[in-house]
Amino acid sequence: MTAVPATAAAKLTSLATAIMTKVIVLEGCEAPFAAWQSGFTHAATAAPGFVSLEIIPAFAGAVEWRIIQRFQTAELLGQWQDSPARRQFLTDLGPLRGSAQGDLLDEVAPDFHSLSCVTEVITTEVEAGREASFQTWAESVQAAQSRFPGYMGTLVQAPLSADIPYWTTLVRYSTPEQLEAWLASPERRALLERSDPLVSHWKSQRLSNPFGGWFPTEPDQTPPAAWKQTCLVLLVLFPVVMLEIRFLSPLLTHAPMAIATFIGNAISVSLVSWPLMKLAIFLLGWWLTPDPKHRPRVEMLGIASLAALYVAEIVIFMLLF
Repeated sequence: MTAVPATAAAKLTSLATAIMTKVIVLEGCEAPFAAWQSGFTHAATAAPGFVSLEIIPAFAGAVEWRIIQRFQTAELLGQWQDSPARRQFLTDLGPLRGSAQGDLLDEVAPDFHSLSCVTEVITTEVEAGREASFQTWAESVQAAQSRFPGYMGTLVQAPLSADIPYWTTLVRYSTPEQLEAWLASPERRALLERSDPLVSHWKSQRLSNPFGGWFPTEPDQTPPAAWKQTCLVLLVLFPVVMLEIRFLSPLLTHAPMAIATFIGNAISVSLVSWPLMKLAIFLLGWWLTPDPKHRPRVEMLGIASLAALYVAEIVIFMLLF
């Protein structure tokens, strides 16, 4: 999205309920910016009409960050934009940005939910009257998690209604391994031990499975890494496509391209979903979710096995065709 000139941006954002503020952080200011994020989140969540806040880097390791602020109405968003607390936080960003970058501008917010990364969803039910204690504790959690490698931003959403009384937090990292490093870290464990059990009841769930129907997992079970899932899909999809090219395509020569493609895709998806993917998972399950005690050896053996199967498929079809 291109930046909107100040006058046009003011008119545009006056009708919006969500805005994006871009921040380019100077090298060496990552730690102060992490602390700034947690304070800004605390202030935003306490503002009237707050819906959600997302703090997202342009890409993994980027110095440019996008701060997405959503409110119930355009009027309440305007109150937040003009609030002394927000203005002070933006002023505090000055030393972290450098004077050469110019003024910060608000833009109408795009949707970043399709960002490619792994996400942990945490829902928290806070005891009535304990919201301030919860927000103070959550502030320290956000400051800690943003310092871990692979951090790809956070969404914090207030309870939507009396029927949905949960605070929802999305924590994003570039890879499952980097997310696991934060979740299993001594820093996070210490923060959880500090939390008052009377403040909240919470649970978390992983959103990291791009092929959920083919690789089902229990809520408390970590799914296979996305790259492993992709490798297995390629393993079973390649021979199906090759066989369709050899035997199905000649039968559909005179059919319209859209119809021929639809038929081919329907057959491919059906065969991959059942029984080929189930068979592949059964045979290579030892590699998809290895025992942590033997992970390095199992990973290498699995990659070697997969490479051998790829070569075998290619050689077979080269000989047949």
